[in-house]
Amino acid sequence: MLLLVLGMSVCAYGQTTSQAQTQAPAQSEPVPAPAFGQTAPVLNPENPPVTGLDEPSLDLRPSARSFISPALQVSESADSNGENTLGNTSGVSSISRVLGALDLQQYWPKSDFLLEYVGGGAFYADPYDVRQLQAAGLEAVTRWRTGQIALRDAFSYLPDGSFQIGTFGGAPGLGLATTIGLGGGATGGGLPGINNSSSGVFDAAGLIPRLQNTAILDVVQAVTPRSAITAAGGFSDAHFFDSANCELGPTSCLLNSDQLTIEGGYSHLINRHDQIGIVYAFQLLQFPQDTGGQIYVHVINARYSHSITGRLSLILSVGPQYTELESNGYYGHWSPSARVTLRYRIGHAAMIATYEKFTSAGSGYFAGANVQAARLGYTRPLGRTWDLYSDIGYTYNSKLQDAQLGVTAGSFNDGFASAILRKHLGRSYEFFGAYRFSELAFDQTVNLGIGGRGKIAERNVGTIGIEWHPKPTRIE
Repeated sequence: MLLLVLGMSVCAYGQTTSQAQTQAPAQSEPVPAPAFGQTAPVLNPENPPVTGLDEPSLDLRPSARSFISPALQVSESADSNGENTLGNTSGVSSISRVLGALDLQQYWPKSDFLLEYVGGGAFYADPYDVRQLQAAGLEAVTRWRTGQIALRDAFSYLPDGSFQIGTFGGAPGLGLATTIGLGGGATGGGLPGINNSSSGVFDAAGLIPRLQNTAILDVVQAVTPRSAITAAGGFSDAHFFDSANCELGPTSCLLNSDQLTIEGGYSHLINRHDQIGIVYAFQLLQFPQDTGGQIYVHVINARYSHSITGRLSLILSVGPQYTELESNGYYGHWSPSARVTLRYRIGHAAMIATYEKFTSAGSGYFAGANVQAARLGYTRPLGRTWDLYSDIGYTYNSKLQDAQLGVTAGSFNDGFASAILRKHLGRSYEFFGAYRFSELAFDQTVNLGIGGRGKIAERNVGTIGIEWHPKPTRIE
C-alpha cells in the first residue's frame, strides 16, 4: 500500500509540474512559433493549390465518417447498336447489366483512406454473350503540419466505352472508381487531359475488352502561409485484347500505349478567392508495338483560379507545349496547351463546363493524337424524390504521326449526349431511367475487323433499372 501511494503521488506531481510548465513557461525559454500547416490559407481543402491535382469542392459538408457501404444495380437496355460496330447496324437488341459496388472510407486525424470496387457483367441477347465489367479506385492521403502526400489509382477492365455518369444510367457506389478523373475535390486538377480516362481512351468500336490503369503520387508542401509547391508523378497504360483484329492485318490492330508524366508547380494565394500558379510537366508516350517512335511532350502552363466556397470554381490554364517525335529521326514542333473548368451551383442545381487541348496516346487508333475536348454537365433535384442528371461532350482527335499499326484515318470525332432521371424509393432504393446517344466518326472508311467496316458508329441506348444501397455500416 505504501509503494502504491508513493507511486500515485509521484505521478500526480509529474502531471502537475508538466501542466504548470505548459500553462506558464519560464521567461528564459522562448515559446516556439505555431506551425501554419492546416491554418495556412493556401492549404485550405476548400480552395487547394491551383497547381495541384485537387480542385475546390462545391460540397460544403463532405462526409468525414468511416464506413463500409455496399450497393447493387440491375438494369435493362434497348440498344440500337448493341455490338458497337461501324457501318450498318442490325437493329435494336436487349442488354442486361448487373453491377455490385463496395466502398470503404476510413478517416484518421491526419490520414484518409478511400477504396472502391465495382464489378459485374453485361449480358447480350442476340447473339448471346457475356462480358465482364470491372473497376477499382483507391485514394490514400497523409497530412502533416505544412503539407500532404496522396496516392491515387484508377483501374478498369471493360468491353466497350467507359464508366461515366451518363453511360448506361450511372454506376452504383460513390464514384471513386468510375468517374472520369482523379482527385479529392471534383473532376481532378493537374495537366490538361488528366481528367480523362487512362491514356486518353475516349471511345471505341466493337466489343473489344480493354484494360486501363492510372496511378499518381502527388505532394503538396506549403513554403509560406500563402505559397506552396506541388509535385506529381504518374503512370498510365492501356491494353487492348483484340488478337482477332490483329490477325486480319496491322491496320485493324489497336495500339497499346504507356504514358509517364512528371510535373512540378508553384501556387500563390492572392486573396481568399484568387490564386495564380505556374507548372512545368514532362510526358513520355510509348507504344510497345513497332509503331514509328516515342513521343516526348514538354508543357508549361500559367494558371489562375477563382473560387467562392460552395458556389463557384473557375480554373484557367494556358501555355506553350513542345512536342518531339522520334519517327525517322527527331522532329519537334510548338503548339498551345489549354484547360478551362467552370463549376457553378445555382440554388440546388449544379453545372460543370470544361474545355481542354492536349496530346493523348491516341485512344488505340493512333500512335499519339492532338485532342480538343469539351463537356457540359448539369444536375438538379426535381421535387423531394426526383433527381435529373444530364451530360453532353465532344472531342476532336487528329493523328500525330504515321504508324504501322492502328487505323488508316487521319482524325476522328467522338460525341455523346445523355440524361438520367432518378426516383428515390425510400432510403435504400432508387429507380432510374436513362437515355444516351453517342457517335464515333472517322474522316474516312476504316476496317476494324470485329469492330466493323465504315466511317461512323452510332448508338442510341434507353435504360431502366433499380439500385439498392443500404445504410452504410459505421466502422468507428
